[in-house]
Amino acid sequence: MRAVWQAARFAVRRRRLQTTIITLVLLVSTGTVVLALGLLATVDGPYDKAFARQHGAHLTVSYDPAKATAAQVAASASRPGVTAAGGPFRSQVVNVPETREDGPELLPPGPLTVVERSVRDDDPVDRLALRKGRWATAPGEIVLGTDYARFPFDPIGRKVTFSNGRSFTIVGIGRSITRSAQAWVAPGQLTAPDGLQMLYRLADPSAPAGTVTAGLPATASQSYLVSRRQATEAGTTIIPFLVAFGIAGLIVSVLIIGNVISGAVVSGFRHIGVLKSLGFTPAQVTCVYVVMTAVPGVLGSLAGIVIGNVLAGMLSTTLGDSFDLPTASGVSAWVDVLAFTGVLAVAVVTALVPAVRAGRIPTAVAVSAGAATSRGRALRVQRALARTRLPRPVSLGLGLPFARPGRTAMTVTAVAFGVAAVTFAAGLNRSLTAYLADSELTDTVQVIVPLDDGKPVSLAGRPGTAKVAVTRFEQAHVPGFDRPVQVKAYEGDITDRHGYRMVHGRWLGGPGEAVVGDPFLKNGGKKIGDTVVVTVDGRKAALRIVGTALVDGGDTVLTDWASLTSLLDREKPADSPEPSGPRTRLVTSRLEVTLTPGTSPEDYAAALRTDGIFAEPASEGIEAGQVIFFGLLTLLTLGLTTVAGLGVFNTVILNTQDRARDFGVLKSLGATPRQVLTVVLASMAVLGLVGGLIGLPLGLAAHHVVMPAMADIGRLVLPYGLMEIFPWPLMLLSVLAGVVIALLGALIPAGRASRIKTAAVLHSE
Repeated sequence: MRAVWQAARFAVRRRRLQTTIITLVLLVSTGTVVLALGLLATVDGPYDKAFARQHGAHLTVSYDPAKATAAQVAASASRPGVTAAGGPFRSQVVNVPETREDGPELLPPGPLTVVERSVRDDDPVDRLALRKGRWATAPGEIVLGTDYARFPFDPIGRKVTFSNGRSFTIVGIGRSITRSAQAWVAPGQLTAPDGLQMLYRLADPSAPAGTVTAGLPATASQSYLVSRRQATEAGTTIIPFLVAFGIAGLIVSVLIIGNVISGAVVSGFRHIGVLKSLGFTPAQVTCVYVVMTAVPGVLGSLAGIVIGNVLAGMLSTTLGDSFDLPTASGVSAWVDVLAFTGVLAVAVVTALVPAVRAGRIPTAVAVSAGAATSRGRALRVQRALARTRLPRPVSLGLGLPFARPGRTAMTVTAVAFGVAAVTFAAGLNRSLTAYLADSELTDTVQVIVPLDDGKPVSLAGRPGTAKVAVTRFEQAHVPGFDRPVQVKAYEGDITDRHGYRMVHGRWLGGPGEAVVGDPFLKNGGKKIGDTVVVTVDGRKAALRIVGTALVDGGDTVLTDWASLTSLLDREKPADSPEPSGPRTRLVTSRLEVTLTPGTSPEDYAAALRTDGIFAEPASEGIEAGQVIFFGLLTLLTLGLTTVAGLGVFNTVILNTQDRARDFGVLKSLGATPRQVLTVVLASMAVLGLVGGLIGLPLGLAAHHVVMPAMADIGRLVLPYGLMEIFPWPLMLLSVLAGVVIALLGALIPAGRASRIKTAAVLHSE
């Protein structure tokens, strides 16, 4: 075995190019696998562990205190299927005004669910975690949830004032793993509670709420699956995309490793003959070539594990920060072990076939054959091509791939997967960009003009103005949602969709109707035709859902101006105290301006500011999560195309070695270096074209499988048009990408072939 190791180590040092290629190929493959499996584990793991540690509530229910007593609600804890319960806790939806003494940046305006609780470490359900400060124990103290406590400063000791005039001092920041509330106060602090909250742990976590709430006046219920999905879906959404790249990377790795080892066997006939003449058995020769793959394979896989861990850690940390979840310390060890052993095993098994072939070559054949190549098939093809009007260097190059059909097939397939990656990435990028543009109204709203106290602003007839829409916003509370819901109303023609792309149902047709996004239906357990109750500062209105559209943010309700105005102007319930000071209301009105083609939003907004009208471009840039995703998409695409290019690179090197004598003869007959270069590049260009024609449908198929899978995991519905984003020029570019990959991979070794010295290669003749 020592002799095998020494021979393999010598071969690794001698064949540095093949060693480098195998190392890089396995680095990309292992890194992609670690990233996919690691992210899959880290996006689910932290939430589940925290949920178990904090005895999270499987079901959170709010009951109407006007229709049931605390004792009646507490009795529900003994119902079948309930293993533990907490409560009832008095709760109240309070409103955070837009203008207040504590400053506009302390809390976002809108409704806030506050619950009275005496927090204990041994709470049977929903043990709250203190992130900063202490728990509220005295009158006038409040603890904010982490969703509402992302400050650039220390909020402890600052006051918050609600629209009912009451002020509380922030004494701590807490977290509920199931988001049972947004803030907590000591018992007895709520003056007008509108709910009795119960928290349940169930024997069957997926059991419907009705099994517990039957016969009781439940006003809202939420399963823990909603908070779990919100916390994990951002990471799991990209898993299909990572899996697709991981599979493609492994397939390309198999092809290239097989190509490399096969080439090493063919070009190393004399080396095999020497080994056998020294007494190496067929099994030992096979082991030499397997070890030649295993050594760089181990190095590449280890490097891939490091890179995959770093990328997965960055992504999981970003997701953890976004949802205030405990971030995993790193990728699980089992992921690293599985990726390392799996990818390395694939590489070794791939190398085993040509390695066994090497062991079976007779000694006499190996010693005498050298690097000679059978030219029968290639010669016949080249004679046929010679009868065409193609330039002779081109015809010679087009016939070159037929000398090694197996090697040619693997090279074409590697290029095809590179083209498929480019096509898939381009389609994914265009679909996601179109989705974001439609949901964020990028093509419809270019400039925003806030309106102060309804002060009229007229932009009609102003140069660059194509359309102006008057909108009004209000933060509202909707039962079943743990965060405020944004209500957006349009003034004027109610039939104008204002750029929104409909998914299901229809657009607004009259007062009392609403259009929402599909995530809203799923979060709230609603469907088209249902009624949603919207509460603003104690006032309630019922809106009937008539359709779904692509809406920026899952918790947005689109309605007409009259519906929102009637909601705000209604009489407040008698049991809701009025504020002691001047009344403040969160009403944000603005103009959404659509510009004529060619008008700069920045210049248009600057011109308005010059005239004393505050305005700003509507574009807010790309969010951090989008930057990470598109960056990852670009990185993996470049990685896979680079690996495909390395496969071409290796093929040209092997072909150059095989055809060194032929190139020497050509140069002796007067061929110039440029003509030799043309021969090599022509051979690879045709392979790139064939690979492009094969890779285009593969990329299209991957896009049509992965994009819907990502949308399904993200609970999004893709409207018609977002999948049909491949015009023929883009398809042509995808095919030409195969030619580009092939030529770039062939350029360096082709230049090397053109510089072959005639005397050196013909010295033995």
